[in-house]
Amino acid sequence: MPPPPLRPAGPDDILDLARLQIASWRAAYAGLIAPATLDGLDFARAAIRWQRAIDDGLRVLVAAEPALLGFITMEKDEISMLYVAPDRWRRGIGRRLLQAALASLKEQGRGEAGLWVLSGNARARAFYQAEGGRLTASGLVRVGTQELPQVRYVWNLAAPTVPEG
Repeated sequence: MPPPPLRPAGPDDILDLARLQIASWRAAYAGLIAPATLDGLDFARAAIRWQRAIDDGLRVLVAAEPALLGFITMEKDEISMLYVAPDRWRRGIGRRLLQAALASLKEQGRGEAGLWVLSGNARARAFYQAEGGRLTASGLVRVGTQELPQVRYVWNLAAPTVPEG
């Protein structure tokens, strides 16, 4: 099966972005984020946030066939979100999205790109390390009523090539 095509997100993707983000959070963060927080994720609020983000020009790249399978968001030299539908994990979609985002940021003349991930998210951390991310910082992030440890990974975009998978 060929990989799903990548394209910029548009207004027609807002509801699917909200659904995929909530499903991904519930699957990826079970055991890391309080169940009450995950259970309380609200689709209508998420859709409104996505509408505002798209309207404000947030750069969102999606993988779709035509159903939305994953997305990545970019702000300046930061990757702020990377989520793939849980039933599509470990099929190369996240890798394609990350590589496309890093290539796009490099084309814009960015010297590096970074992202933050929950320290306890071992699957994501292993993925970012395998994709060439360097662990550079740590801190705390508030999620609902919790303060959770997080770490930052950075990619040097000035290097001759972006890691390929």
